[in-house]
Amino acid sequence: MTKPRPTRPLVSSLVALVASVALAPPVVAQQKPACNDDEARIVGVIVDADTEAPLEGAHASVEASYWGSLTTDNGRFLLCGIGAGIHTVTVERLGYENLETRIEANSSGEPVALHMRPDPVLLEGLEIVSDRFERRRRAVATSVRAFDQEAIASSGFWSAADFVDMRAGVITTPCGISRCVYYRGRMVNPTVYLDEFRLIGGWSELETIPSSMLYMVEVYRRGTHIRAYTHHFMKRAATIRLAPMMIWD
Repeated sequence: MTKPRPTRPLVSSLVALVASVALAPPVVAQQKPACNDDEARIVGVIVDADTEAPLEGAHASVEASYWGSLTTDNGRFLLCGIGAGIHTVTVERLGYENLETRIEANSSGEPVALHMRPDPVLLEGLEIVSDRFERRRRAVATSVRAFDQEAIASSGFWSAADFVDMRAGVITTPCGISRCVYYRGRMVNPTVYLDEFRLIGGWSELETIPSSMLYMVEVYRRGTHIRAYTHHFMKRAATIRLAPMMIWD
């Protein structure tokens, strides 16, 4: 798991997003690569309360630490650097009720099973909206790759740009103070959207977005057009049954 790097100041176009992101849960860095042998830790396994299936991509955190943890495909999370004692652990995953519980941190590493209750109305809304996004992708006469929250969470990349660069088959190269995409024999400044707002800084702004914020990423035309969506946006979209905007460029 890569460690977070310092975030550069967001450029002006992100100001328009402050109101929508402000209501989202605070974003913390993903988990440390490992705990020291004698270090107090909390190890947990998150499962669906109805099906007992492990939940990947759930975010676990404690107030005592800057670090958080995204669950792996077996639902497991690891929290280090939190100090010994009892901590309030908060777990969040879109489509489920937030979970808050008290767990004692110690060096034994014994896993604790935690059950998250699904929110049927929100899950139904997510399914409807996800189908609408998929129909939009099919309607575009170009290549499209889409990545869900599980793929993003399991990647280990800190920024959205790192994820797109390494997982979506996008070939980037330095281009001024940013990066361009090599497409059909020429260099192209990628068009980047976050929650349907165009980011004027393009790739440079994509580098400032933590992957832990993201629910979905769409990559069009081998990276010349990128659309990223936060958990907060998708929760709102599922609530109102959003119909996504058409793509013209």
